[in-house]
Amino acid sequence: MVLQNEEQAKEFNWQKRAALVEDVAQAIVYLHYDYNPPIIHRDITSSNILLDTNLKAYVSDFGTARFLKPDSSNWSALAGTYGYIAPELSYTSVVTEKRDVYSFGILVLEVVMGKHPRDFLQAPLPGREHILVEEIMDQRPATPAITEEETIALLIKLAFSCTEASPEARPTMQKAYQTLTKKNSSSCSVPFDAIVVDELMDA
Repeated sequence: MVLQNEEQAKEFNWQKRAALVEDVAQAIVYLHYDYNPPIIHRDITSSNILLDTNLKAYVSDFGTARFLKPDSSNWSALAGTYGYIAPELSYTSVVTEKRDVYSFGILVLEVVMGKHPRDFLQAPLPGREHILVEEIMDQRPATPAITEEETIALLIKLAFSCTEASPEARPTMQKAYQTLTKKNSSSCSVPFDAIVVDELMDA
């Protein structure tokens, strides 16, 4: 993805980043809801997102994908990329659509931060909660407009809900996609440069 290239990352503005996230969400919704049985990708990562010349995003690499069959146990060997694998896979091998939701949440944070969020997610929770949103977002694109600030807040809020430790607490990809397409304001009562991560984690 373009995040590894400094010049391309500068041109990869917030409108384009939001469009990429929406493209990926739509693709996963297609896999989860338009196939019968549903397809679980199991390896949603930035490396598996391809961009065309117009920066439209496509999900690739279905080597670890599995059908979600209602008449089977859906157990499977561990697969995926470290840093994107849902935490419940440390104690269960059951394949569910919520593992793709978790990986998608990590990807969204990566798009916002400009790098994998590993260090941020591994930081002690008390200190992490009081970090300003402006401190974690990628500084390479131009300063976001007001409408883009709302989009950034929405993306971070969605990413946190998708990466909840409990699979049941995560939204479905259909719900996540609806959140993106509604383009609701973050409805935060403080200026963007004063928003702390904690407000979006608890929103």
